[in-house]
Amino acid sequence: MFQIVRGIRLFLAFIIVIVIPMHYSLAEPYNKQLTIFAEPGRMECYHQPIAATELITIDYQVIHGGHGEAHINFMLMDPQRVVLVAEEKQDKSKHKLVANETGSYKLCFDNTISTFNRKIVTFLLEVVAANYEEQERINLRKEMLTDYQFDKAFTSIVDNIGKIQVHLMRARQNQDSIRAHEARDRNLAESNYAMVNNWSLFQFVAMIVVGMLQVFMLRSIFHTDGRFYEFWQRF
Repeated sequence: MFQIVRGIRLFLAFIIVIVIPMHYSLAEPYNKQLTIFAEPGRMECYHQPIAATELITIDYQVIHGGHGEAHINFMLMDPQRVVLVAEEKQDKSKHKLVANETGSYKLCFDNTISTFNRKIVTFLLEVVAANYEEQERINLRKEMLTDYQFDKAFTSIVDNIGKIQVHLMRARQNQDSIRAHEARDRNLAESNYAMVNNWSLFQFVAMIVVGMLQVFMLRSIFHTDGRFYEFWQRF
């Protein structure tokens, strides 16, 4: 009986020590891009479970700042709510760091610096294992190591595919960055266009009112039977 219990304990220890870390180390990379509205006077926070030693990449940009400046405060905290990154009044930024412990990490976009202006923020969150690509490549080699020539050709193919994957990921990030810049420029141009139109309308109405007032005053000066003529005569 004691031997059976001991065997079960050893099996569970094997699962905890070997299988679970392998599962986390081979977890699929997490890549998510979101566009959010940061309301004035509020802080928008998001939580993401991350395992220890995983690589965290956060890239954000304010694409629209309302009628004020396009900047925002940003914070990144670990599961113990220790602040890892803290920035104030930034329009864009990018950070890479390694998770020091497993748990729920918290990232916040703080728009309490604005009283009336709502900000539009786009950010990219990427979480990958530190040795994900290398470990996946090793496992594939072990599965298909039946012939030396095949393994050699397979290694070359895997290397090329890995390079293509990296280039595609970089191209996608560049495209996302370009779209964010275009959205920001478009919002700024539309805001300036609306401001110019409103100011032009105000000036047009003021010119009409001033012109009508001048005509009315001139007519009242030469119209001897009117009440305003008597008013001008007092001066």
